[in-house]
Amino acid sequence: MSQTHRVLVLRKEASGESFLKLHLLGPELGCQLCLKRVATKNRSTKAAPDLFDTAEVQLETSKHGTAQFVSDYQILQRRSEIGQNYRALRHASDLSNLLILNGGHMADLPALYQLAERSMDAFAQHLEPSVVYLKSLFLLLKDEGYPVRESWWPEVPAPLREPVRALLSEPSPESLSPEDRKSCEASILDLVHWLRRETDLTLPDGIL
Repeated sequence: MSQTHRVLVLRKEASGESFLKLHLLGPELGCQLCLKRVATKNRSTKAAPDLFDTAEVQLETSKHGTAQFVSDYQILQRRSEIGQNYRALRHASDLSNLLILNGGHMADLPALYQLAERSMDAFAQHLEPSVVYLKSLFLLLKDEGYPVRESWWPEVPAPLREPVRALLSEPSPESLSPEDRKSCEASILDLVHWLRRETDLTLPDGIL
């Protein structure tokens, strides 16, 4: 029996010559690793899945119940713009990898999905990637009940506090001055250090 889900593609990778591994996040599905058969060029009439797509998929469970297969894939929104900006791609990938490692045991799946999709929209709209990423991390921690405002914020170094307050409270800009970007990236590192020390979340290698 197949089920239809709205999903966000967090990661795409080859699995042999015949399948793609798709790490999908959905408001009901949660975070799932699924397989999709690669269509041959002669028979393919639909666009193949791509990283950061929002799509509607039909999932079928294998006979032994150990794997889920994507039997139909309909693109609802493609975000190829993210791949045109190195920093946007890096931060979007870091966020995706964090969700892949932790999404399976996060409590509020609809809120998590909404945050992830909103963040990917912002990356695709060429808003300043470091600000989008900082806000995404902050809101993710806040939504999951971690005391990020009560515990991390008082520890933010004084020179960063006012710039970071403005970045978190105002709409994400399209660009930052070199000084403000430096402050934003320093605050990301500070928040990641706090996340590593004070939460039980699993961090991907090389996260910024």
